[in-house]
Amino acid sequence: MLEPKDDLRHRLAPGPHARESLFYNVLLPDEELMIFVYTWVDAESRAGHLFAVVGDNDERLAFSAVDGVPVGDRDFDDWAVGGMWLRHSDLLRTASLGFSGPAGGSADGSAGAGVSLHATFTGTHEAFDYARNEDGCPAFIADNRFEQSAHVTGELVLGGRRIPFDTTGHRDPWGTRDWDTLQDWKWVSGQAGDGLSLNVMQLHARGETTRHGYVYRDGALAAVVDVRTSAEYDENWWQTGLRMTVRDAAGRQTELTARRYALLRFDAGGRLTLHEAGCTGTIEGQPALVHFEAGWDRSYAEAQACRSNGRT
Repeated sequence: MLEPKDDLRHRLAPGPHARESLFYNVLLPDEELMIFVYTWVDAESRAGHLFAVVGDNDERLAFSAVDGVPVGDRDFDDWAVGGMWLRHSDLLRTASLGFSGPAGGSADGSAGAGVSLHATFTGTHEAFDYARNEDGCPAFIADNRFEQSAHVTGELVLGGRRIPFDTTGHRDPWGTRDWDTLQDWKWVSGQAGDGLSLNVMQLHARGETTRHGYVYRDGALAAVVDVRTSAEYDENWWQTGLRMTVRDAAGRQTELTARRYALLRFDAGGRLTLHEAGCTGTIEGQPALVHFEAGWDRSYAEAQACRSNGRT
């Protein structure tokens, strides 16, 4: 069972995969933008961040990535790495974060000038940890991991353009991760307002398929039991759409659809690529914001892209 201290740093055993990381998103389809905020720290208290504001097809309107920054005993209630800061104030409930720095990013991580963000995430239900799923939380993705849909308010300033927002979003903390044990996966978060949301991870690793996450509807939070997905891809093997049916432990069936409007691509570990799609869609027929992440072996993704383009 989660405790408030689980929203702070955990003691990590030394080793090549020892790290703890946190993720937050803001989807702004009316502006054709997705905000992606990711920060991490290893067992030696070396931290990093990845901050991006993207349009479609990996168009990086702002991009910053740093790693290996010494942070000592700094905790997530007063976190700072480069131009990114984070405050977990009301533990397991509220997080505020921000970034200030150059914009105009490119695929190689270089950037020009002019981006800032301030956002406050307030959970719309209790945090859900994957240990509550029938398949548990595999040790190679986290010691344990929790997910939480949120109401998000704040403002993005991009190249002098001010974009206030009052919307929904998602946050998740991870634990120790061995990227190269994973074969492929789909991770989906979606919200149709504050009262209807879900998170699903469909994971293939070590020859097994596992399912993780929750559905929150009608005031009740229940663990995912089964999921069926049908995704569509473009010539780059970047996902363009999704239909998903989720069955939960309360016996409910929930239908989700998604259509991409923004995409960020980056590599992780020695062999994986992550494709992050910001989408509009529906949950149970209600308009929804959906984040659809697909993770692939890079050689497999490249092979499928070649086939999509008529090359072998």
